[in-house]
Amino acid sequence: MQQLEVAGNIKVLERLEVIRQLNAKREWINNRLYGLTTREDLLIVAYERLKSQPGNMTSGSDNQTLDGFSMKTVKELSEQLRTEKYQPRPIRTSYIPKANGKMRKLGMPCPKDKVVQEVVRMILEAVYDSPHGAYFDDSSHGFRRTRSCHTALQEVQRKWSGVTWIVEGDISQCFDDIDHEVLIRILRKKIRDAFSKSKEVDLVRMSTRLRTRSKLGLACCICGKTESIDMHHIRHVRKMSDKKAKGFIKLMAILNRKQVPVCRQCHLGIHSGKYDGLKLEDLAYDPRKPKG
Repeated sequence: MQQLEVAGNIKVLERLEVIRQLNAKREWINNRLYGLTTREDLLIVAYERLKSQPGNMTSGSDNQTLDGFSMKTVKELSEQLRTEKYQPRPIRTSYIPKANGKMRKLGMPCPKDKVVQEVVRMILEAVYDSPHGAYFDDSSHGFRRTRSCHTALQEVQRKWSGVTWIVEGDISQCFDDIDHEVLIRILRKKIRDAFSKSKEVDLVRMSTRLRTRSKLGLACCICGKTESIDMHHIRHVRKMSDKKAKGFIKLMAILNRKQVPVCRQCHLGIHSGKYDGLKLEDLAYDPRKPKG
């Protein structure tokens, strides 16, 4: 099963690379991109990218977190997207103080919506921010792959060494106030429903740092069962030592893992405290060295 997942994930990453290469041509029009969102392998890749990010255990309006995410969840999402029955849930809104005394609004989507959003982000990034020819200005550094505040500062140091003052500007509530219909019209210039085949780009295997071997296909690390596997998630395991951690978290601190695969029954047992005294040698296998 794991070998099939690896092959599937590599295939979908190759498809994204083809999209990157094709979109280096300004005249290229993309077709049937929505079909990519329904692919289980791309949903798994999106989950793999999200699972260890800060805030992955923040709940949305449904009070759910990534804890318990499973292949069943992936299949349900894929089917909902395929039949166009998928409906995102309302975003939970919170406010945090800004340095100027005002409040900044934060939106926290539900875990399933985060995964779907990441899939859409990956596809749009392949279209508009291709390393073979991006549609953004080279001086744009925000929210782009291989770009950050550091690359912006490097450009300032390289090109603006004689400048005495730099004025910072910000559009107040930009995304709230901008006309979303205009954004949609811009997207439609590159993304359409019609389909036309092209043999101009060969499928080539791409090297990637992304781990394509998902733990969603592994057996339960506690009992060894392979049915109804969930991913048990916790917060900030790297910040705690095994002496400070308690219960099952202590074992995860020893493993240095924020997620481990467990069956549904063992997952319930973890949350009830049944496995609080579990030791490394009691596990069915070491999650750091999965078989297969």
